[in-house]
Amino acid sequence: MTINPNILILWCDQMQYARQGRIDEASHTPNLDKLWDEGIPFTHAYTVHAQCVPSRAALMTGQSPHECGVMVNYGFYDHQNRLTKKHTTLAHVLRDAGYKTAYYGKSHLGSPLEDLGFDHGRNYDTVRIEDDEAEQLGIGHVPLMLRRDYKAAWDAVDFLKTYQPGEQPLFFVFSTNLPHPPFFSEHKYAHLFPPDQMKLSTSFYEETFEGKPSFQKTHALDGSHGASDEAGAKKELADYYTMIAMTDEHIGAVTEEYKRLGIWDDTLVLFLSDHGDMMGAHRMRLKGTLPYEELYHVPCIFKLPVGISSARTVIDDLVSSQAFAGTLLKLANIGVPSEFTGGHFTEAFTRIHHPDDECMFFEHYAAYWGLHPFYGVRTRSMKYVRYYGDDDTEELYDLEKDPDELRNLAGEVHYVDIQRVLANRADAWWQSTDGRDVNYYESDFFRQNLHNKVD
Repeated sequence: MTINPNILILWCDQMQYARQGRIDEASHTPNLDKLWDEGIPFTHAYTVHAQCVPSRAALMTGQSPHECGVMVNYGFYDHQNRLTKKHTTLAHVLRDAGYKTAYYGKSHLGSPLEDLGFDHGRNYDTVRIEDDEAEQLGIGHVPLMLRRDYKAAWDAVDFLKTYQPGEQPLFFVFSTNLPHPPFFSEHKYAHLFPPDQMKLSTSFYEETFEGKPSFQKTHALDGSHGASDEAGAKKELADYYTMIAMTDEHIGAVTEEYKRLGIWDDTLVLFLSDHGDMMGAHRMRLKGTLPYEELYHVPCIFKLPVGISSARTVIDDLVSSQAFAGTLLKLANIGVPSEFTGGHFTEAFTRIHHPDDECMFFEHYAAYWGLHPFYGVRTRSMKYVRYYGDDDTEELYDLEKDPDELRNLAGEVHYVDIQRVLANRADAWWQSTDGRDVNYYESDFFRQNLHNKVD
């Protein structure tokens, strides 16, 4: 192993953990299947926030969204939260360590890539490929805002063809918006997914919303994010599968270029999604201020470079996306900055069993569903959620007895002790990491991102 291995992040958007080909026989992901077999899949990896911008900011900074000040997609409810030069990012640390840094694809971080530590690449957030060019490229059937993902994949491969192995270790990010909406059917894979054969979540059929925050039922039944129509939900799931298959194809093109260059074996790889999608679960679609597994449980595969081994071929430790950056650094023999409060979980590669008292924390603030901020904690078997806005409610789920999260146990007498312990743990995390109240987060100072202003 070289002292500093190449590092490759393969980053997709809105892909559920449960749709990976190695655990879902319906899914078509041959390239990710190879990565699963060659790498170390994590079966209990969770995002710290189930929305694009905060999740991405957390990965780049090793901080929770409220610590780095990016708690909602910029533009939502006049919030302009984004990373700035004030933040130390994973790319900054690697560039300072001698890496060539490059980023191709969706950024959605709100700042120029060079401000975030990348010297090469392109942010495709605002790239437009019009109909005439799309027809020439063979992607005329793809929605306008998603054509850029195809272009990003091709451009990423073109960049790698110019890379000279040995000149510098390479930190490369390929980030695709797929399978993020707008959902469409990628015609080359549509035949694999007949809509009438799609299987929806159990919670699509059994959810009653009894004892749950009232806004959830409102949106499921009345909002544009509801999925009350079974045929429509199955068609959307079929489209989603085709988009995942296309994501896999693009990832395969990037990884094949690493193999052609002869640097694959010496490259540390992380595949992940920033969050998931409801995809009909609890009769809802897309994402929002919801604590469910469909949104927070994410794919995570590490492929270790030559010279680093793992005691397990599959790791079931409970890990947070906030620790991904620190883990990459630690594995690459680079110190983890103290600002990266998420730390790292490299010890997971050396032990043979997950800790008995593990937990991870998560949060959300606002989305299409409205302003319903919460924070919470997930353990191996339980999940606790505290809403700290006007909702003033709690949720508690026994994930062993109720994996579909149908029954909110908050307030039930048999779970009062468990609820108290988890509530205290979640509150302690929020307070120790300088979590504030809604008045602060709705202040002009915060919404205009002035807290992240560089003097």
